[in-house]
Amino acid sequence: MSSNSEEPSGDEESKETPEQGVVSKRRHHRNRRVNAMEYWQKGVMDDAPVKERWTREFKDPRLKRLKLPSDNLPEKLQMDGLVVEVHRRTCEVRLESMSCGESVKARYRATMIDELGEFPSVGDKVTLGRADDESEFMLLKVHPRRSALTRPGPKDRVNQQLTQAANVDQVVIVSSVSQPPFNYGFADRFLLAASWSHLPMIMVLNKMDLVEELPAEARDFLSLVDKCIPISAQTGDGVAELQALLANKVSVFSGQSGVGKSTLINRLVPNAMLRTGEVREKDGKGRHVTTAASLFDLPGGGMVIDTPGIRALGLLNLDPQDLARCFPGFFLDDHFSCRFNDCMHQSEPGCSVLADIESGRIPEARWKSYLRILGSGN
Repeated sequence: MSSNSEEPSGDEESKETPEQGVVSKRRHHRNRRVNAMEYWQKGVMDDAPVKERWTREFKDPRLKRLKLPSDNLPEKLQMDGLVVEVHRRTCEVRLESMSCGESVKARYRATMIDELGEFPSVGDKVTLGRADDESEFMLLKVHPRRSALTRPGPKDRVNQQLTQAANVDQVVIVSSVSQPPFNYGFADRFLLAASWSHLPMIMVLNKMDLVEELPAEARDFLSLVDKCIPISAQTGDGVAELQALLANKVSVFSGQSGVGKSTLINRLVPNAMLRTGEVREKDGKGRHVTTAASLFDLPGGGMVIDTPGIRALGLLNLDPQDLARCFPGFFLDDHFSCRFNDCMHQSEPGCSVLADIESGRIPEARWKSYLRILGSGN
């Protein structure tokens, strides 16, 4: 018996059903959302309750154009400033006409995140505007950064960089020699990150009042960093030398939780009044006390950007071959000297790194630190 039904053509099979179209559109919008809670957990937002989805202005290009605040704002109502603190959808900005310690709150829209690719960061130079004296300030533009210290995004978006601080002159990593003990791998990662960002690095070895001499692991870094300063933030020993290096420069402070970073900044900036916390007894790790990056003015000139303590630091978009060729301390005068250009310093013949480890020029701890970073996928 013949049938009037016809087999569907290839074109009809490839057409998207209405249900599939709705699902596809929903997925597209979901991928465009910014997960604000993960930013808060990473310490770049305040701890106010937050809904994890942006409004429709983040999705619809037509709404973006309609809501862009700078479209019809004359130049006389725009003003430049410096970001001193960043929160959820707002940031504190010191205008050029303001003195130290003063700031205004400026709101930024989801369109700004879409254009910049991430949140504004402490140290950014920005342009604000408002329609009249009664209106709130709006962030109109983030100016190009001359330098930045960055870190990877969350685990599901590791290629999305998060800027710890912008427009800085040097990186100051604060490590402790005891309670918690010196972390070789973390120091190596920070040294590599600073080198990759073309920023000089100062290593501050805190809590020297708890030990009689510098640990051997810390001594390995003396010839690698631009400056190494043993100090005690509690007693003040060595702080004057650090103050001289910070004068008239923008320095970003970072380090693991519990190393005494907040205590040190409180000594450098008397009115900072940062909260401090004790090291946990059960595992020797620090408690997270700093929850958002903040900028402080040094009494003698210069600025300090305090960033949240972090227990791990990944390296952004660093190819394994690049890591093998630029790892700090492997090559004299940064001249690659292995026999093969693609040498990964594991077991290859003619590897100058392995030869230097055997001779004692390169500490074995540095090689093991390199292998951990290589094996972790950065």
